[in-house]
Amino acid sequence: MKDLRGIYPALPTPMCGDGTVNYAALKNLVDFVVAQGVDGVYIGGSTAESFLLTEDERKKIAETVLAHAAGRVKAIVHTGAGGTDAALRLSKHAKANGADAISSVPPIYFKYTTDEVIAYYLELIESSDMPLVVYNIPAFTGINMTQGPIAELFKHPRVVALKHTNTNMYELERVLAHNPSLIALNGYDEAFLSGLSMGASGMIGSTVNFMARKYIALRDAFLAGKNTEAFRLQREANEIIETMVEVGVFNAVKYALTLRGVDCGSCRGPFKPLTDEGKARVRAVLEKNLGEVL
Repeated sequence: MKDLRGIYPALPTPMCGDGTVNYAALKNLVDFVVAQGVDGVYIGGSTAESFLLTEDERKKIAETVLAHAAGRVKAIVHTGAGGTDAALRLSKHAKANGADAISSVPPIYFKYTTDEVIAYYLELIESSDMPLVVYNIPAFTGINMTQGPIAELFKHPRVVALKHTNTNMYELERVLAHNPSLIALNGYDEAFLSGLSMGASGMIGSTVNFMARKYIALRDAFLAGKNTEAFRLQREANEIIETMVEVGVFNAVKYALTLRGVDCGSCRGPFKPLTDEGKARVRAVLEKNLGEVL
């Protein structure tokens, strides 16, 4: 199993004007993020609009990214789905196409028991024979994977990492204290420095797509004990993130990439496209905090 520490962009799904997936732009996106020095890519997650895609689209997206990345960086494929059967198909497909690990949110919508959630993950692991990154995003799923008996899942030897998309850093530190071999990848870009301080050894994030170098510099500053520099970089990133959240973060990320020559189009409905005012705000905050004229 590969060491999954590092900085990963959560890849968006570029769309054509008619709402179909733009696979040519997806390849351009892979080249763009690899050139920034990222350690890996995270395929098919929230930023990719995974639950707005068909199963066939998700498979073709994974195939496209894995083939085009061609081992240049590590690759984690999110295979979470509405039911176990679909998640299993996506997980086996990820392995067959060369993924380094799979990842999944807990099953959502129905109120599953703790035992059912654990059984879901165990079935993914056993059926796919893949290392697993647990995707903890309680704000979206209503399930906190770092609280109570469900956290026992981290004792499984093939549960190698946690994508901690939560601002509760106490829980992150406690999970790592009880599971010393677990790798933590911070999931909220705006809290990367906080995550590092509590033991995270990398991140998976939306805004990594267009400012990976800032997060790499932030990590390096933190590891070198240059806390003032690390905080400055986090504050700059947060000013960008604050604006993007206000206008619609997923479409804002796509627009930031479009400004850099990777045309990602807009998100599928019910997401609304950015307004002209939203685009102007995104352009302005990027120019201020990335030092580029767009």
